[in-house]
Amino acid sequence: MNRNNQNNQWPFLFVALLAIIAVFSLKTKQEMTNQPTFKLNWKSTTPFNIPRRALAAAAYHNHIYVLGGIDSQRHYVRTTEYARILPDGSLTAWQETSPLNEGRFYLAAAAIDGYLYAIGGAIGAPGENNIPVATVEKAKINPDGSLGRWQLEKELTTARRGLTVNQHLNRIYALGGYNGVFLHSIEYTSVNPNGTLNDWMLSSQPSKVDRYIHSSAIAGNNLYLLAGHMKSSQTVSYGDVELSQIGDDGEISPWRIENTSLLTPRFIASAFTLGGYIYILTGHDGARRLSSVEFAPLDSDGAVGAWQLTAPLETARSGTAAVTWQQRVYLLGGINQDKVLNSVETAIQRDDGNLGNFLAMSRN
Repeated sequence: MNRNNQNNQWPFLFVALLAIIAVFSLKTKQEMTNQPTFKLNWKSTTPFNIPRRALAAAAYHNHIYVLGGIDSQRHYVRTTEYARILPDGSLTAWQETSPLNEGRFYLAAAAIDGYLYAIGGAIGAPGENNIPVATVEKAKINPDGSLGRWQLEKELTTARRGLTVNQHLNRIYALGGYNGVFLHSIEYTSVNPNGTLNDWMLSSQPSKVDRYIHSSAIAGNNLYLLAGHMKSSQTVSYGDVELSQIGDDGEISPWRIENTSLLTPRFIASAFTLGGYIYILTGHDGARRLSSVEFAPLDSDGAVGAWQLTAPLETARSGTAAVTWQQRVYLLGGINQDKVLNSVETAIQRDDGNLGNFLAMSRN
C-alpha cells in the first residue's frame, strides 16, 4: 500500500475510533445508571408487648429494658419488659419481668453496677390532675437479664414529673421537670456497691432555663440540657442547649448557654451522646409530632458545634425513650398522631456522625 492510500484511510480510522469510544461510554453510563444508590434509614426491630408513651428505658450489658409509661387505655404501666441485643443489632422477643411497685409515666431510668432504677414521674388521675412523685425504686439485674423484686430507695428531694436522668461514674443526676412549676433544679446521688442510694443532694447550680419534658445527655463529665416545653403564647418549645461540667466531688459548674441552637425547637424528645456527637430526635414542635433527627459535633472542651439533620425515623412520634449500645441507638415507643406505640427503631452511627442503616435504592 502506498503512502497516499495510508493517508486517505486515517479519517476513516479516526471516525471508527470515535464510534467505539461513544458506544463504550454509552454502555458504561447505562451500567452506572442501573447501579443502586444508597441512603441511610432507620430499621424496625422486635416490638415490645405493651404499647406505652412517656416511658423510660435503659440498656445494661446486652439487654434493653422498658418500664413505666401510659398505655393506649390511659392506664399507668407497672409491667417491665426486657430484650437481648443480638450481634446483628436486632432484638430477641421481649419478656416480662418484675413489675414496678407503682405504675407511673414521665419517669426516668438508670442502670448502674448491676441495678436498674426507676426515678420520679407522676401517678394519680391521667390528665391535669396527675401527681408528680419523688419515688425511686431499684431492682437487681440478674445474669440472664431478668430483674429481682423492685424495692423502694431514697426519694428525690423534689417530686419531678417529666425529668431526665444521667449517669456519671457511680452518680445519678436528676434534672428539671415539673412539681407544680417548671423546675431549674438539679439533684444527684451516689450508688453504693449493694445498690442502695445515698441521700439525694440539691446542686447549688440550677439551670439557666426552667425545663419540663425536656432532653438531656452526658459525654464524659460534660452534662447537657436541651429543648423542652415552655409556657408562652408565642412559642411552646426551646431550641437552646446548656452545658455544665461535673467536678470530682460530684457538684456541677455554673450552666452556660451554647452558641448553637437546634434546627427545630422541640419537647418530649429524646437525646443522647455517642462517639463525639450529641443527638436529639423525635418529639413535638407545638404543631406536630416529629420524625427528624439532629446532631452536632462536640469539641474537646464539650462545646456544641452546628446542628445538622441525619436520617429521619420511619414514624413521627413523641414521648419516646432512647438507649445506646456500642455504636447503635434504639428508639422505643411513644405516640404518633393517634396511636400509642410499641415499635422499636434502630440505627448505626457512621464515621461522620450520621445515623442510619444503608438502604439500596435502584436508579431505574
